[in-house]
Amino acid sequence: MASNASAGYTQLEGKGNYDCGQDYQREICDNIKGNAIEVEVKPKDCEIRADIIVAKERCVRLWGQVKDCEGKPVKDALVKLLKPIWKYGRIEFIGIAHTMTDCLGFYQFDLCTEEENTKFRVIVGKATKGNERIITTGSHCNPCKDLEDSFEN
Repeated sequence: MASNASAGYTQLEGKGNYDCGQDYQREICDNIKGNAIEVEVKPKDCEIRADIIVAKERCVRLWGQVKDCEGKPVKDALVKLLKPIWKYGRIEFIGIAHTMTDCLGFYQFDLCTEEENTKFRVIVGKATKGNERIITTGSHCNPCKDLEDSFEN
């Protein structure tokens, strides 16, 4: 990929110039649907190109700010997104996503659903401050080896 920095354009292989300063044309409420690709690093690899194809889907961004009773932002609060389901003759809520607030108390979720008039519930919790107990796996740890072993099993 060659770059023409003075004009603000990037030359994409076989695609002509693309203005990196402008996003591709999107419809209102479009979002990118995630995808994955398996990558294996081989002993003689120096560089790997892993192109990923994604689809668009209609999404709505739900966002807000968590504040305390004095109107101050709450950082590191746990925000959970729940969806109501009908179970055993009554409505129950199941967790479908969670996030943490940033340093200014903001959070966000991207809601991508095909159903019309879908309802959700957002709940917030914050751990108390105080003593912390630490539990470890032991003194000998090789995270890379442990991760490698998990792929083999």
